[in-house]
Amino acid sequence: MKTQQSIEKVKAVYFTAIAVMGSLLILGSTVTVQAALQTGNLFQPNVIIGLDNDNTDNLEIQPSPDDPNQSLNNTDILIGGFREDILIGLLGSDVLHGFFGDDVLIGGTEQGSQPNSDVMFGGHGEDISIWAPGDGSEAFDGGPGEDVEVFGVIDRDEDNVPTLDEETELPTAEVTGSPGFCTIEPVQDPDLGFEFLARFFVRATGNLAVTVRLKDVEQVFCTSEAGGEITFADLTAPDPQFVVISLEDVENLNPKVAQIIR
Repeated sequence: MKTQQSIEKVKAVYFTAIAVMGSLLILGSTVTVQAALQTGNLFQPNVIIGLDNDNTDNLEIQPSPDDPNQSLNNTDILIGGFREDILIGLLGSDVLHGFFGDDVLIGGTEQGSQPNSDVMFGGHGEDISIWAPGDGSEAFDGGPGEDVEVFGVIDRDEDNVPTLDEETELPTAEVTGSPGFCTIEPVQDPDLGFEFLARFFVRATGNLAVTVRLKDVEQVFCTSEAGGEITFADLTAPDPQFVVISLEDVENLNPKVAQIIR
C-alpha cells in the first residue's frame, strides 16, 4: 500500500503543478523552467528532451566541488500537455508524465550508464513507453486508456538522441533484431502497487537484465527467445503470455505501434 500511496501522491503533485502552470499561461505570465524540470506547451504537441544538466558540473546546483554531491545525477522531470507529446529523458533516472493525449515516453537511452531507472506516467490517453537495451529497470503506469510497453532498440543520432521519422514524426525501434527476449508475470504482492512485471533477458547469455514494472498497461511488444520475430502479450487476458506475431498482426493490434517498430 505504501508504494501505491506514494504513486498517488506523486500524481497529485504533478496535476497540481500543471494546474498552476496552466493558470499562469492563461494569465499571460511567463513560466521560467530551470534545471531539470521541463513542462511542455499545454495546448500544442511537444517534443521534450531531457537537458541532463542537474549534475555536479552545474555550478548553480553544486556550489563547490568540495561539497557532497548536491545533484540529482542528471535526473530530468518532463511533463507534457493536452496533446500528443513525445518525452525523452536521456541520461539519469528520469520522471516522465504525459498528462493528457496519446503520448510516447522514452526514459533513456542511457546505453548502460547509471543511474538509469526511469519512472513514467502516461496519464489520460493511449500512451506508449519504449524501453531500449542499456536502460535500467523501470516503472510505467499507463493510466486511463489503452497503453503499451515496447522493448526494442531505439534509432538514435550520433549524440545518442532518439530520432523521429520524417513522415510520422514518431520515434522508431528495431524489435525483431533486439538482443533479448521477454517474459511476463503477474505481481503477487499487492503492496507493490503494480500489476505485472515484464522481464528482459539477454539472448546470448540467458541472464536476466532488467524488470519493468507495469500498471494500467494493456499491451506489451518484445522479441522472440530465438530472435528475429516480434512477440506480443495481451495483459487484459486471464493468463497473459508472449506469442509470436507478424508485422501485419502489429498493424491490426495497434496501428501507432506499427508505425514505430519493425
